[in-house]
Amino acid sequence: MTHTDTWGLTMNGNPDEISLHNKLVDDYLMLSPGLPQTMESASLSEAPLTKCLLAQLVLMANTADTTTAAVTLVSRMDSRSLNSRERMHLQAVVRQASGDTKGASHVLDNLVRSLPFDVAALRLLHFSLFNQGRITDMLRSIDEARQHWSTGLPRKSLLDGMYSFALCESGRFASAEQFGRDAVSKTPNDLWSVHSVAHVFEMQGRWDSGVRWIRGSDDALQGGSSFSGHVWWHLALYLLECGRHDQALALFDDLVYPIPSIEGLALTNAVALLCRLEFVGVDVGARWERLTEGVSHRLGHHTQPFNDCHYAYALGRLGKTDKLADLLTGMAKWAEGNAGGHAGEVIRQCGLAVAKGMGDLGQGKNDLARNHLAEANHSWWRLGGSAAQRDLFTQALLRAEIHCRTDQSNDLAAARVKARPKSPQAKIWEAFAVEATGGDGSSAKAEAIALGWEADSDLKSPT
Repeated sequence: MTHTDTWGLTMNGNPDEISLHNKLVDDYLMLSPGLPQTMESASLSEAPLTKCLLAQLVLMANTADTTTAAVTLVSRMDSRSLNSRERMHLQAVVRQASGDTKGASHVLDNLVRSLPFDVAALRLLHFSLFNQGRITDMLRSIDEARQHWSTGLPRKSLLDGMYSFALCESGRFASAEQFGRDAVSKTPNDLWSVHSVAHVFEMQGRWDSGVRWIRGSDDALQGGSSFSGHVWWHLALYLLECGRHDQALALFDDLVYPIPSIEGLALTNAVALLCRLEFVGVDVGARWERLTEGVSHRLGHHTQPFNDCHYAYALGRLGKTDKLADLLTGMAKWAEGNAGGHAGEVIRQCGLAVAKGMGDLGQGKNDLARNHLAEANHSWWRLGGSAAQRDLFTQALLRAEIHCRTDQSNDLAAARVKARPKSPQAKIWEAFAVEATGGDGSSAKAEAIALGWEADSDLKSPT
């Protein structure tokens, strides 16, 4: 039995199944806190598109168990009974589950080109390309869909939010801000669009504007899903940039990582924020211990090397050397056993080097960390993640160079100041580098204070 979904596209299923599918799509698009409950209800549906989307959502957990569950969801589907749209969704799921991320995004790209109103496929493609570091393709795909979007269809503003994010990652900040603001004005609880504008402020060094922007979306964030924690992570970065460390730590405790979690995004948020705080000499207390169970749970499945590089630092920092060794060995074996998969390719090209470097830095093995991180310095865009997220690795390399008291630390710090001339924290990094090589960093610290640095002006470079 065929009917049409909210976007006017045909799909197999009875009216109740179509209604449930529409809710599943909308909860996914809106990053709704009710998505898990909707997924549970939708698990009883026999609608092929619902099964495919459920499988894609389950795969996002990136564990062996969820991969098995996703394959089980679609394993009994008879492609002969599916329409062309449903067959392409099924092909994308099967390829994604096998580790062929590029193949899955190719199928989704073709699907969106033929049916630009398939907003679930467009969103899946958006995130897939982002995770592959394929920003040009991400921008192109959403731009094409926007041009063909019919008036009157729901959630048009969400396309503008996705376009905003792609523009920001492409360095087109003014346009990115305008599209993102427009999207949020039309749909205030669209967290992805709120997040897109937050990236603009980070990349432009407009931290006070960023604080006001995120605080202005507090109602949407308080009523949002776990993704709210990532937006609050951006707020913590703004505060950290200006030396407002107590406030950043309070955000970590209350909103970024309030309870121990096994969710990948929550863990990478936590690792990255604690790293950045410690890199500039802030005592984070026993907060690392709260990550132990979650990071340990994530070991053994390596479809997200970007995440693995964060886990490596945490394991090194926690002194879990056996588990760190397991992580690195597992990544190497994954790369060998998944030669045709995207994750295996990324691990070989840069992921293993970055993970080794982060693990070494967490253990205080600064020379080794410096060598491994420098090896991958110009390749870690391949890991995916945003420019703001990958800045962790830039800071880690600078931290290692400063620990090693190299002249290169001065060059890296100077490059950071040049790229972020209004950044108080960049001047603190410059002071640390100067002091590490025997100079006087007081002038750079004074400049940091003039730019808005609020932390103790006597803050010392950690050794």
